[in-house]
Amino acid sequence: MDSSKFKQAQPLRTLHLHIGIPKTASTWLQSKVFTSLEHLRYLDCPCNLLFESREDHAENRLMASIFKRSSQIWRGFGDVIFENLIGDRDTWLADGRSLLISEEAIGRQGSRPALLAAHIREMQNSAADWGFQQVNIVCVFRRQDHWLASHYAQMSNRNLRPGQADFERLVHGVTSPQASRYSFGMLLDYSKLYDQLVEVVGPERLLMLPYELLQDSPSFFLQSLLERLDTPAEKIEEIISGTTGTKANVRSEQGIWRLRRRRVRRFAGLSLRSWAFSPREKTIKLTPDIAHQVHKAYSVGNRELAGKVAVDLEKYGYFGFGEIN
Repeated sequence: MDSSKFKQAQPLRTLHLHIGIPKTASTWLQSKVFTSLEHLRYLDCPCNLLFESREDHAENRLMASIFKRSSQIWRGFGDVIFENLIGDRDTWLADGRSLLISEEAIGRQGSRPALLAAHIREMQNSAADWGFQQVNIVCVFRRQDHWLASHYAQMSNRNLRPGQADFERLVHGVTSPQASRYSFGMLLDYSKLYDQLVEVVGPERLLMLPYELLQDSPSFFLQSLLERLDTPAEKIEEIISGTTGTKANVRSEQGIWRLRRRRVRRFAGLSLRSWAFSPREKTIKLTPDIAHQVHKAYSVGNRELAGKVAVDLEKYGYFGFGEIN
């Protein structure tokens, strides 16, 4: 009898992509979780060494440079890209491991989900020549009203007049079809993102998890994520026991988001900040009216998404008013 029939089946060699929508604990995952996965080769936000424009060098992220271009780049330049990522092809083929790339710049292209899917499709075809038998995508998303508040707070030090009125202008623009609902606002249309990606890799190779699950049940979140990355059971247990209880950077408290101070300016020999004379730290508030405005724009898609992912999104307020925290 052929003894090979009794050998444990080895996982297919996989290109894992953590597409990292911003403000969903990507930095925490990159620094505390992915670096522990010895069974994979892990690339954290690969630097750009290929493209020459000023914009490419300013951001200095290879995947951002690639995904901003036509998806046809993989047909004409795919081998060069993979060589830049993982080195000599023969050496990589002999390595035997799968590859994990984590990059928020890919997730940002969710604002153009059809183009993102086209890139994944072409990347998948190029990856086959480098020994990858499949592409696996993991993506963490976040309730849209909370995401907008968190995003605004993070970017507030770049605004000339940061504050509540400016935040409300952002929300109006993102949720208005006449403004940016179908441009930047598509980044938060997670149901459409799911539909586009699942057409490329199939439902069994796409894992989308809510950020709120990480906050509510970190062990379950990590178990789901690490199993999808083909992580050995003993390593999963080790990571969960070592990371449970740690928290990502948070700038909010009960619906109030603290804004960032602008960079120090020099005036008459003195260092001043944009609100140096304000006795209180600036904040924004996610009011019920703002939350309702956001939910009105996205709740239908969220209900559709709930039927595709194995997580109770209603529990986390994706369908309407929930706890604002």
